[in-house]
Amino acid sequence: MTPCTSPAPAAPLRRRQAPGLLLGATFLLASALLPAQAAAVAPSTGVMQGFPPAPELRVNKANAFLPPYLRWSMTHAREVSPTRNLARARTPLPLPSGQPLELGALTFKAGDESLSLDRYLRQTVTDGLIVLHRGRVVYERYLDGFGDRQPHIWASMTKSVTGLLAAQFIAEGKLDPEARLASYVPELEGTPFGESSVRANLDMRVAVAYPEKVPPDLGLFAATGLIPRQPGMPEDIYTFLKLAQPGGDGTEKPPFFYQNGSPEALAWALRRISGKTWAELVEERIWSRFAEEDAYVQVDQLGAEMASGGMSGNLRDTARFAELVRRELAREASDDSFNQAVRSLFEPGDAAVFARGNLAPGRPGYAYRNYWFQKNDGDNSIEASGRFGQKIYINPGRELVIVKLASTPDEARRASSAGGEDRAGTRAMDSAATFSNLVSALLVQLPH
Repeated sequence: MTPCTSPAPAAPLRRRQAPGLLLGATFLLASALLPAQAAAVAPSTGVMQGFPPAPELRVNKANAFLPPYLRWSMTHAREVSPTRNLARARTPLPLPSGQPLELGALTFKAGDESLSLDRYLRQTVTDGLIVLHRGRVVYERYLDGFGDRQPHIWASMTKSVTGLLAAQFIAEGKLDPEARLASYVPELEGTPFGESSVRANLDMRVAVAYPEKVPPDLGLFAATGLIPRQPGMPEDIYTFLKLAQPGGDGTEKPPFFYQNGSPEALAWALRRISGKTWAELVEERIWSRFAEEDAYVQVDQLGAEMASGGMSGNLRDTARFAELVRRELAREASDDSFNQAVRSLFEPGDAAVFARGNLAPGRPGYAYRNYWFQKNDGDNSIEASGRFGQKIYINPGRELVIVKLASTPDEARRASSAGGEDRAGTRAMDSAATFSNLVSALLVQLPH
C-alpha cells in the first residue's frame, strides 16, 4: 500500500464577500462567501490540541464547517453534536490486498490544467482515498493524520443509504412508490413533500421552495443543531420539513431539484411504517451486513436522524459498503429485498430531466434514481456524492470501487428553489467533472 503522507501547509484562506447574502450568524455569513480562493486549506496543527486547546483553535458550532476547523469537524462529528450508533457486523466483509497500483503521478484535467493525483488530493484537502479492484485493495492512502479506523462524515452520501432503505421497503410491499408521501405521514399534508409521490421524493422531482432564511442546507443544519440557530430557524427536522413551500406555478411537471427535504421526509415515512428509528433500520438491514467498525449518525433534539447527511464511517467501511453494492449488482437477481433494492438502482432515470437540474454541470449524460447518480457510461456505473468532497464510485463492468473522504472547503450558497443560483464560485478542482476525469485516468491503469 502507498504510505500515508500529509499535505504541505497552505497559505491562509482569503475570502471574497458576495453582497446581499448575509444571514446573521458567523457560519451563515461565511456560507454566503464565494469559495473561489478556498484552495488547499490544511488544518492548523493546533486545532483542538492541548489541555485545554488555545481559545482561537477551539471548534464550536459557529466555526465547525469553516477552515481551518473543518477538517477536525469532519472526523470528530460525534464531538460536535449528538449522535446515534450503528453497530458493526459480526463477520466483516473481507478486504484482501491486491497488486498495488502506483497512482501518485497519475495525471488528469481540472478545467484547463493538468494535475497529478498527489496534487489533487492535497489541493482538495482529501483525508483518505481507497481503490478496490475485483474486491481487493489496490490503492489506499491517508493524509494529515487521518486514521484507518477513524470515522469521517459522509455528508450527502447518507442520502444513498436512505434510498436503499426505501427501495427495500418498496420491494417488500411496505411502501408504494406511486402513493402520496402524506398517506404515510399525515403531518406532511399540504407540504410539497407530502403532496408528492414517494417516487418523486426519491428522484428529487418535488416542486419545493425554501424560505430565504431557511435554505435547504443551512436550515437543516440549524434544525439538527450543527450550527447556531437564528430567529426563524427550525428547532428540529420535522419542523424544518413543514416550513417548505410549494415551488413552480403548478402547470408543469416538477424539474429535478436536489435538496435535503425529500430524504428527510422519506425517512419520516420509514420510521412511521416500521416503528423503528432510521438508525435501527440502517443497522439491521445494511451496516451489520459488512462493517468492521461501528458508525454513527447525527440526531436532532427529538432524536430524529439526519437521513440526508448525518452519517460517519471510516474509509475502509465506506469501501466495504460500496463493494457490497457492487457484489449485489454482479450476482443474479433474487427474492432478497436488499438485492432487489440494489438492482433498482439500474432502473432508468430521466437523463433529460437531470440535465436541466441544479447538479447537471460536470455530469453530462447522468440520471438520478433512489438518491444515487447513474453515470450511463456503458458499465452501469453509479455514484454517491456529498458536500466537502465525499465520493463513492462503483463500476460493475470493470469491477472497480473508489472512495474519497475529504474536508474540501465549501461555503458556496445552495439554491432555495429550482432555477435559483447554486454553488456559485465552485472551483474546477472541486467539480464533478474533475472527479470524473480522475476516474477515467484510473480506468486506463486497470488490468482487464
